[in-house]
Amino acid sequence: MTNHLIIIENQEDWAPYFPSVQVVTVDNYLQKPSQLSKGRAQVINLCHSLDYLSPGYYCSMVSEARGHKVIPSIRTINDLSRKSLYGYDITELAPQLEKRISATDNREHTHFVANVFFGQCDIKPLQKLARQIYDQFPCPILEIEFSRKHHWQISQVKAGAIDKLLDNEQDSFANALDNFDRKLWRKPSKKRSFRYDMAILHNPEEKMPPSDATALKRFIQSGRRIGIDVELITPKDYVRLAEYDALFIRETTATNNHTYKFARRAESEGLVVIDDPTSIIRCTNKIYLKELLAANNLPMPESHLLYRNDDGGMEKICNEVAFPLVMKIPDGAFSKGVIKVNSPQELRLHAADFFQQSAIILLQEFMYTDYDWRIGMFNNKPIFACQYFMSIPKHLQNAGLNC
Repeated sequence: MTNHLIIIENQEDWAPYFPSVQVVTVDNYLQKPSQLSKGRAQVINLCHSLDYLSPGYYCSMVSEARGHKVIPSIRTINDLSRKSLYGYDITELAPQLEKRISATDNREHTHFVANVFFGQCDIKPLQKLARQIYDQFPCPILEIEFSRKHHWQISQVKAGAIDKLLDNEQDSFANALDNFDRKLWRKPSKKRSFRYDMAILHNPEEKMPPSDATALKRFIQSGRRIGIDVELITPKDYVRLAEYDALFIRETTATNNHTYKFARRAESEGLVVIDDPTSIIRCTNKIYLKELLAANNLPMPESHLLYRNDDGGMEKICNEVAFPLVMKIPDGAFSKGVIKVNSPQELRLHAADFFQQSAIILLQEFMYTDYDWRIGMFNNKPIFACQYFMSIPKHLQNAGLNC
């Protein structure tokens, strides 16, 4: 089970908050390694200064050397010290400033500072923007300085200090910390402890989820039998990822939605993650798989790529390839973006719609089957082979197509 440590510079820094044995000074953490600093740990570095070679800087550095997960990381500390870097990184956020600041009480000012605690901002119109900046620079306390000349801009992003917080800010910080790591304040469980913590990302509203409620329940039960505490999470729990040792994604993955963002973040935090970002990129695109099979001389249905605005390629396929064909959007899943075309006329008709979504369409010979063969891979090793039966969607029932 992961140990949680809050590192402060002086005991007085924690006086406004509830006492905890998990709050230790930076001197004790650095100079007196004990059971608190051994093994797996999640470290929250709240030192006054994170300047280069300061105690706060060494706290994060030593944490990473000990194999601990620490916020802020050394990379974040270094990035925040380089104005040119974060100025470049947040340029894409600038267009949002005018609209969002106009909805705040600061619209008549030329300068103000917004505090962000673990990605949470009390200025509600700026919450989404604050979260985006926090995702780029994960740090317990961030100060975002806004200034206006001809238009609003972010003039500085820097780490804040716990000893500088006002009374109302202390309340906001405590609430944000509680939301970031609720396990820190729970009473010790009388149940047996677990060796690892794993999150399962799921979407209760997904119409065709990879795992239904029954399967998810079995995952939880199986994990706990072998010493893994399994918890279901949803997209709103993104900020809590660092609490866990592993992430198991049980939503339909795609590179253009939050599942890929979760996988990237989990991998950067050192979590074991399934599916990992590289696998999501590769396995959610049928063009990649087609080229991979071809490059390795592996058998597959006869396949053709049709390119947008390639009239010659369209004519060649219509005149030389046997119909029917299966036409696929490269990133389709669960038979979405998959249809059967029985003639060149149908191909031309439906291709126009498909090209609205993708610059390339995959065409494959039609091969009827009652089931697919599926090979399960884990850590680049095959672990099972099974026959995969799937209910045929209504729009494919008359086509005799099982995808």
